[in-house]
Amino acid sequence: MKLLARLLIGFGLLCYAIGMYYIWLQNDPNRLAFTDYKYEKSVSSDKKELPTRITINALKINLPLIPAQQKNKSWDVTNDGASYLTSSPIPGEKGNSIIYAHNWASLFGKLPEAKKGDEIEVTFADKSKKQFVIQSIATVSPDDSTLLKQTDDKRLTLYTCIGFLDSKRFVVIAKPKDS
Repeated sequence: MKLLARLLIGFGLLCYAIGMYYIWLQNDPNRLAFTDYKYEKSVSSDKKELPTRITINALKINLPLIPAQQKNKSWDVTNDGASYLTSSPIPGEKGNSIIYAHNWASLFGKLPEAKKGDEIEVTFADKSKKQFVIQSIATVSPDDSTLLKQTDDKRLTLYTCIGFLDSKRFVVIAKPKDS
C-alpha cells in the first residue's frame, strides 16, 4: 500500500512538473524565434497600409495580424492573432514577408494540415486584399532560418512550432496568386 501511495505521489509530482514546463513554454517570448535569423532594418520600401488579417479557408484560419518586431534575439509574439514581422516587406511586395503564430488550436494549430495549392488571403487596413497560393511546405530546425531570408521574388512565409516540445518549425511558403 505504501508503494502504491509513493508511486501515485511521484506520478502527481511528474504531472505537475510537466504542466509547469508547458506554462513556461507558453509564455516564453523566444519560443517561436529562429535562433540564427538576421534581418535588415528597412526591408519595406515605404509605409503602405499594414496587413490586418490573414485567412486560410481550407484550414478554417481567420486571424488578425499584429505588427511585431525582432529586437536582438527576442521576437514579439501575441496570443491574440498572428504576428507580422514589420522588418519584412508588406505581403505582395518584392521580398519575403514573414507571418508567424503559436501552434494553438485558436491560432496556427491547423497550419501543419496545409497542402500545396491552398489559398491564403491577406487583408489590409484599407480593406484591400491579396491572394497567395501555397507553393511549398517544410519542417526545419529553429537553427535553420534559410527559409526566412530575403528573396528577389514576392513571397509570403508562414510558420509555427511543431514536434515534441515545439522543437521544430513548420514553414509554409506561398506566392501571389496572379504570378
